[in-house]
This record gives sequence, C-alpha cells and structure tokens, in this order.
Amino acid sequence: MKSIRSSMLFRILVLAIGVLGASASSAYAQTVNGTFTLNHETRWGSMVLPAGDYAFSLPSPNLPAQIIVRKIGGSQVTIVLSQMISTEKLTEVSRLVLGHSESGESFVSALYLGDLGLGLHYAPPKAKMPGTETAKLGPIADSQPGK
Repeated sequence: MKSIRSSMLFRILVLAIGVLGASASSAYAQTVNGTFTLNHETRWGSMVLPAGDYAFSLPSPNLPAQIIVRKIGGSQVTIVLSQMISTEKLTEVSRLVLGHSESGESFVSALYLGDLGLGLHYAPPKAKMPGTETAKLGPIADSQPGK
C-alpha cells in the first residue's frame, strides 16, 4: 500500500514538473514584435540605420537571439544578433538603449523587452584606427656618408 502511494506521488510530481516546464517554454518561445523611431543615424551591430521609423521582431529569445529590423515603408530587412542575453525584470516597459562612441557615433547597446524580462545586449562599434600618413622627405642637410 505504501509503495503504491509513493509511486502515485512520484507520478504526480513528474507530471507537475512536466506541466511547469511546458508552460514556461511555450511562454518563453513567443514571438515579440515592436516599433521604434531613430532621430538620427545609428549603428546596430554591423548595420547603420538612417533616421526614421522601424519595426522589429524577435522570433525566439534563444541564443543567438536574432532581431529582424525593417524600416517602416521600406523593403530592406536587417538581421542583428545579440552578443549577450540577460533575464532581468527592470520595468514592464520595453526600451531601446543607445550609446555613443568616442567618435560621437550613436549605436544600439541594448534592447530591453519588459514583457519577457529579457535584455539583449550588443557590442559597441570597434574603434577606428587612425590612418597612417606619409610625407615626402626632402634632402637631409649635412648628411655625409660615414667617415
């Protein structure tokens, strides 16, 4: 009798864990859509987006999280991969966070999806190395071959 009860308890426990896991994964796998406006040219990953209105979607929050971005009224589609994902519940509001490089260039540093409690983080653009310049040398005064 005791083994039947413990076996039944074990089955209920496994069923409960399965239901919780299935509900968590189905809620986490939902597609997210949104819009945003850029007031000035902004780099997002390797793409430079001109000022304007945009729509985005996140088909899956699993790594690598791919954000599909398209300009509203345009046909160009851009796919941006996140560098890191964090699960944080900062606010209920979703927001796009912009940063500025040393050269003054705007870039997307994070996209927080408040409904999901996800933060997608992006690498800043790599610093551009200054170009090398050469100057033509004239004759060097007082130069004599070694004595």
